[in-house]
Amino acid sequence: MLRFSPFLRRTVSPCALLLVWELISRTRTVDPLLLPPPSVVFAEIGRLLWGGSLLLDLWASLRRILVGFSISVVISVVIGALMARSVLFEDMLDPIIELIRPVSPLAIFPLALLWFGIGDGSKIFLIALSCSFPIILSTYAGVRGIDRSYIRVARSLGANQSEILAHIILKGCLPQLFTGIRVAWGIALIVIIASEMIGGVAGLGYMVLTAQETFRVDRVFAGIVVIGVLGFSTDQAFRALRRRLLPWYQELRE
Repeated sequence: MLRFSPFLRRTVSPCALLLVWELISRTRTVDPLLLPPPSVVFAEIGRLLWGGSLLLDLWASLRRILVGFSISVVISVVIGALMARSVLFEDMLDPIIELIRPVSPLAIFPLALLWFGIGDGSKIFLIALSCSFPIILSTYAGVRGIDRSYIRVARSLGANQSEILAHIILKGCLPQLFTGIRVAWGIALIVIIASEMIGGVAGLGYMVLTAQETFRVDRVFAGIVVIGVLGFSTDQAFRALRRRLLPWYQELRE
């Protein structure tokens, strides 16, 4: 039986997709004006990079994501841990969270525009709100899933509350927390693109929207490719960070 390296296995499908895409466009199975080939799309990415506009739009989106995401992580971890450790906090906060969680971020965006204006504030608020729910739920599940016998043993050995929090509760919930963070980061990318399309003057979403309005389909695809590469690369970075911080954690695989 042939065995391939993980890197080779993970690159076969993207390369095959690009090849099929190129053939479909070059053979005019689909009109190239509507589906430009990857070679044209990558050439457009190169032109945008050379001109500097892509880097400016990328930084505008990343800046908003990083600020909103950081705010969300700090607040959501605290809320999730409090809910997991206190019945009072869970009873008080759970109804509010479950009432807001099903509401689409785009339904809240008009209010965010009224409250914070068309600048970065409205988008940062929307990202922070949208990312909070998976992080809260994953933190809650991680803390509640910790074996209570570990805490009892630590107390019997003289550990104080801060030591238990740092060395048992925090470390014990990190695997679930990283999963919630990865999900939240994907939500942040979706929300920033949508919000920049609705109310923005810079960013990847605004770039894609203006390209669509001028029928620059190659630039639309260029923006989509950049967004996809950004999401993939950052998710791989989160995975690498988890392996570095949690060398003892192993997922069950066949």
